[in-house]
Amino acid sequence: MSPRPESVAAADWWAQRLSKPIQHDVGAAESNTLANGVAALVRRQRTQAQIESFRQALVDGIESHVSQYEWRPTEPERGSYMRSIGVDHGPDKVLADAAEVAGFELRMLDLPMKTVMWINPGIVSVAEGHAARRITIWKADHR
Repeated sequence: MSPRPESVAAADWWAQRLSKPIQHDVGAAESNTLANGVAALVRRQRTQAQIESFRQALVDGIESHVSQYEWRPTEPERGSYMRSIGVDHGPDKVLADAAEVAGFELRMLDLPMKTVMWINPGIVSVAEGHAARRITIWKADHR
């Protein structure tokens, strides 16, 4: 069975973040400067094959995660919190597990801290960073 397009869009977003330098927004200017400086010092380059392996494992992980909860296309926000994943002081299990399958360990600064993603029927949205505004990164075409 093919994964939901929501799972693919969500995994693509995280894989893109993993493949480029992160600008962390943890809530205070001094903390942001420190987090970004440390992240630049410890940044590990990943091969395109590792990132693609992470992306594919994450598609499967997200699909498994969202399948546990009620999926109502007529009420996409219902159960939204349960279908969310993110990074606070470390990556959620679904992100960490995908990295493990891909052969590496995710650390706190590898992905944008204080980030939450909601994977709902027909829409994927994310708030990237402390107190960030929620933006839509994928929406089903309902023509």
